Amino acid sequence: MIEDFDSKSKTWDQHRYRIERAQVVADAIKKRISLDQIKRALDFGCGTGLLGLNLVGLVKDIVFMDTSSGMLQEVDQKIKEKGIQNASTLLLPNGKIESSFDLIVSLMVLHHIDNIDEQVKWLSDALEPDGYICLCDLDQEDGSFHQEERVPHNGFRRESIMGLMERNGVKVVESTTVYVNKKMIGTREHEFPVFMIVGRKSA
Repeated sequence: MIEDFDSKSKTWDQHRYRIERAQVVADAIKKRISLDQIKRALDFGCGTGLLGLNLVGLVKDIVFMDTSSGMLQEVDQKIKEKGIQNASTLLLPNGKIESSFDLIVSLMVLHHIDNIDEQVKWLSDALEPDGYICLCDLDQEDGSFHQEERVPHNGFRRESIMGLMERNGVKVVESTTVYVNKKMIGTREHEFPVFMIVGRKSA
C-alpha cells in the first residue's frame, strides 16, 4: 500500500459518492446472494466500513478488516454508536488471513495492493467450501482516476481477476458493471466503471 489511509480516515465519509457507491454495491450483493445463509462474512480492506455496514443486519457475523488502524477506529466508533452486536474489527498489517468465511466482499481495494496474485490466493484460501466472494474494483484505466496519486494498479482487466479466481478454486458466477465513478478532470466529466466479479468456491 502506498497511500496513507490513517491520515484520510477522519474525512473519508465526507465524499458522498463513496457512501452512494457502497450502497449500490451492497444492494447488488443482496440481490445475488442469500445473506441469511451466511454465518461469517468479511469486509476486506473495509476502510470506514461503508460496504459491510450495509450488510451487517443480514448476516450472522461480520469482520471488518483493514491495514489502516485509523480506518478501523472509524468502524469501531460506528459499531459502538449503532449498538451493533455481530461485528468486529481486525487490523491486518501483512495482508494475510488466518480465519475462514462464507462470504468475502471487497470494494475498491485491489488496485491499492502490489501483489494481486498472492492476495487473491489468500482470499480464496479464506473461503469456506461453497462460500462466495465479491470483488469490486476499477476497470483498467489510464491513471486518470487517481491523477497525482500513485497506486500499484490503474484498474484491471476483468479477465485477469477472473483467471486468478478460477486458478485458486473459485468458479466465477458473474461479472458485471456495478457502478460508474464520475470525476471532473479539467473541464470534462470522465467515467470510471467499477466491476463486480462474483465467485463461488468449489465444495
